[in-house]
Amino acid sequence: MVTELIKKEIENYFPEMVELRRYMHMNPEVSFNEKNTAKFIENYLRELGIQDIKTDVGLYGVVARIKGKNSKNTIAFRADFDALPINDAKITTYKSKKENVMHACGHDGHTATLLVTCKILMKNINKLQHDVVAIFQYGEEQAPGGAKTMIDSGCLDNIDVIFGAHLWTPLPLGTLGYSYRELCAAADRFEIKITSKENSNLIAANFVSMTQQIVSRFSKPQETLVITLGKLESTKHIASITGTIRHFNKKLHKLVLDKLKKLCLSLESEYEDTKVEFIYYGGYPPLINHKKGTEEIISCTKEILPQLIISEVEPLMIGEDFSYYVENIPGAFFLIGAGNSTFAKYPHHHPNFDFEERVMSHTASIFLNLAFNSDKVVTNLKEKK
Repeated sequence: MVTELIKKEIENYFPEMVELRRYMHMNPEVSFNEKNTAKFIENYLRELGIQDIKTDVGLYGVVARIKGKNSKNTIAFRADFDALPINDAKITTYKSKKENVMHACGHDGHTATLLVTCKILMKNINKLQHDVVAIFQYGEEQAPGGAKTMIDSGCLDNIDVIFGAHLWTPLPLGTLGYSYRELCAAADRFEIKITSKENSNLIAANFVSMTQQIVSRFSKPQETLVITLGKLESTKHIASITGTIRHFNKKLHKLVLDKLKKLCLSLESEYEDTKVEFIYYGGYPPLINHKKGTEEIISCTKEILPQLIISEVEPLMIGEDFSYYVENIPGAFFLIGAGNSTFAKYPHHHPNFDFEERVMSHTASIFLNLAFNSDKVVTNLKEKK
């Protein structure tokens, strides 16, 4: 049975997963500077004997296609590989070698997981009915991200469905969190610049107050809309405000942008010799899963890892550019428990961040079960409701 094969191979190659992850953890590269990491990924994949490998996709993206018996129902998996500008405060043998650069979100684990998944697929390629594509993505941590540019460069060409996962320390090891629809919010950044002969502090205070009225007046109670004003700097005549808009509804997002722009114009007309500039930096769209994709994740998990506790999670108010993939083709994204009460208790983006490495075997098991059952999985996702 394929489940027994997967379990055996995962146990055989779990130490290699750990080794790969720790190498990456010691050699991190921040978003849009991951040239060496991309080369490391490429070299590993070539050593596996994969023939169809595209590099520099978008910028540093790597896309590998493992050929099954046919290409009719092709399934893809995505792993991100960028690090963060954070100093690693852990005391471990695999601490980052680079000052102020650290894998503080688990992307080293994501990449190690998908690399070993590819290795197991290549070893058992005679059992692979359909093509499997591994997408290794740069730049997830920093908008505009790497996903959209990779998609524009053709990384989803001839792919039917896609899956991704995020190891998640708020969930304990041995758990999986899913959502049938919204999982991660859109997170857009904006800035307000005020210049005035009048008191810019007063104008900025009025902007802050009136912004919160947008939330109360124009969003319904069942809709999630959060406008956060995170930083305000002000002198007598100059002020700047930076903030974010988090939501799950594109129509509501458009309305909010329009209201913020009109608010700036109204403040300009209310105060003499005043300029209120609205600067929109954008961000990622909301990550909205395809229901059937989540159903396949749950089904495959129950089959290969019956001991895992599976539960529906509340949508997260964070951005994740996997959203672009599932805007283009069917698929789903899930959270896989990686936390504990000791060394893996710290939140993501914390200087002491670490995770239970066994989580990588859980994710790889799920990916492999989806891949070896791609005929059923893809057919189900492509069916009309």
